[in-house]
Amino acid sequence: MMLITFDQLSSIYDFLMYPIERKILQKWREHLWNEIKGSRILEVGAGTGVNFRFYPDDKFIVAVDISPNMLHKARSKGKYNLVVGDVLSLPFGDDSFDAVVSTLVFCSVKDPLRGLDEIKRILRKGGFLYMLEHVRPRGWKGRVFDMLNPLSVWIMEEHINRNTHEIVKAAGFRILEIKDITSDGLFKYLVARYIG
Repeated sequence: MMLITFDQLSSIYDFLMYPIERKILQKWREHLWNEIKGSRILEVGAGTGVNFRFYPDDKFIVAVDISPNMLHKARSKGKYNLVVGDVLSLPFGDDSFDAVVSTLVFCSVKDPLRGLDEIKRILRKGGFLYMLEHVRPRGWKGRVFDMLNPLSVWIMEEHINRNTHEIVKAAGFRILEIKDITSDGLFKYLVARYIG
């Protein structure tokens, strides 16, 4: 059982993330949303709505998050289609979306393969998955993250040493693009496609 939930963090989450958002993630979020293909988009793990300012005007976008408090905070950032839901059991029909976006989500998904299977289910064949995730860094930092991971999982169920890009491959997605955002590989930008 985790000590801290995202519901509890919702009021201070943006403040806590501000330094890393400004220094690293903001420009990659913008890049990701500029690259989106398709007209029906699902954002999983929308949190406090950090991505909302990058949403393209010409797309139908639904934002889902497991935390009602995070989505409550997100409502102040724009009038979007917000749904409380879990990536492990998405409340949408098969083949509902052209693309799925996930930013800093899969580190805290209990069963990432199951979550990716759900994404495949709601994606149309040939649909795209866009991810901005933190993963296990290379070198000595990776070994440190391995040691700290049990504590991180205990505190807030966040797996800081997860190789999400490898899990995406194992789930049957074809990776089209993968880039290290930081020199140690801690943050990655990934585009994958579900061929079906």
